[in-house]
Amino acid sequence: MDNQYLEEINIEDIRKQINEQSFLGKFIIQDIDDKTQIIPYVCIVYNNKYPGFYFESIFNHFIRYSNKVKSSLWLSYNDQPIQWHLPFFVQIDKINEEVEIIVHFKKRPQNVLPISENIQIDIKNRYFWNLKQACMIRYGHKWERQIFQTITIEQQYKMFQSYSDHNYKPQFYEFFDKIWDLTNLKKEQQISIPIRIFIDGNMIQRSHVLKDVKETIQNILLPIFEDSLNYNELNINVLGLVVNIDFPVRLLVSTFVNPDGFCYIIIK
Repeated sequence: MDNQYLEEINIEDIRKQINEQSFLGKFIIQDIDDKTQIIPYVCIVYNNKYPGFYFESIFNHFIRYSNKVKSSLWLSYNDQPIQWHLPFFVQIDKINEEVEIIVHFKKRPQNVLPISENIQIDIKNRYFWNLKQACMIRYGHKWERQIFQTITIEQQYKMFQSYSDHNYKPQFYEFFDKIWDLTNLKKEQQISIPIRIFIDGNMIQRSHVLKDVKETIQNILLPIFEDSLNYNELNINVLGLVVNIDFPVRLLVSTFVNPDGFCYIIIK
């Protein structure tokens, strides 16, 4: 995505573009001997959502073909397990395409985070755990006050429900922006940005302190990877959108933030 183009469109348009990225998910069950009579489960999958949001519907579709419990469910794509608690755009680099995803009920890999029978509770807990982590990075020891004195418990749960329902207007960002206190960003000399970097199947979580408005993504990556990367040949996307190495970091402060509070940078 062209940086000049990003500068010219407003925050609402960028958020809409990020939130509406999707693909057509075709879920096919794997662990059944006779698959000829089994109808795949097909739905629109939004790239910024956790796969776990879809588990209930997937399970209810395939339960007629399997006597397994919900907690045994896991997914894979291109022979790689899908983590239910990480956004799809981290794991599947597809937009506006049909994507075949395999549904399993047996032999969950050890590196796949288990999920309980109460899937929705697990997803809710993971969402608030991520939001807490992001706020701790952004505000340090003041994180708890920033959340609980800014929006009520009821409003926090409305945020989660909006994310779950993929319905962000108008309340979600009203509450979200209060947490991140965007009105005071210009007054701060330095801003800590919660970042998750994914490279070679690994996640690096850290804070990047924005000290200069001219900083780019290279200023984030260089202290971590030093000379181990060829920065001019990297394929980088942020929240599923392809960007350049000179993408301005200041846009990560408010615009390129997932609903769980983190900026996700994927390097390939």
